[in-house]
Amino acid sequence: MTLSGGNAWAVIALAALFVYAIRFLGMTFGSRLPKTGAVRRAMDALPGTIFAALVFPGLAEAGIPGMAAAGVIFAAVRKTGSVFLAMILGMGTVALLRAVAGS
Repeated sequence: MTLSGGNAWAVIALAALFVYAIRFLGMTFGSRLPKTGAVRRAMDALPGTIFAALVFPGLAEAGIPGMAAAGVIFAAVRKTGSVFLAMILGMGTVALLRAVAGS
C-alpha cells in the first residue's frame, strides 16, 4: 500500500491529533478519577499489565530457552539487584539451552 503525498500528511496529522487528544484527555480527566475503589486498583495495575502485554508474546516466541532465561533474570534481579548481571545470566541461559538443544 502506498500513500500519495496528501494522504501521507493526512495520516501523520491524524496520528498526531489522536496522540495529543489522548494526552489532553488524560490530564483533564485524570484528576477526576476516584482515589479509592476498583478504579484506583485498575489504574495501579496498568503499568504491570502493559509490561506483561509487551513481554509475554516475545517470551512465548522464544520458547523454553526464553522462558527459562526470564526466570533466571527475575531471580537474579531479586537476589542481587544488578540488572547487568541478570542480563548476562539470561543471555548465558539462552545460549546454553540452545547449545544443548542443538546437539
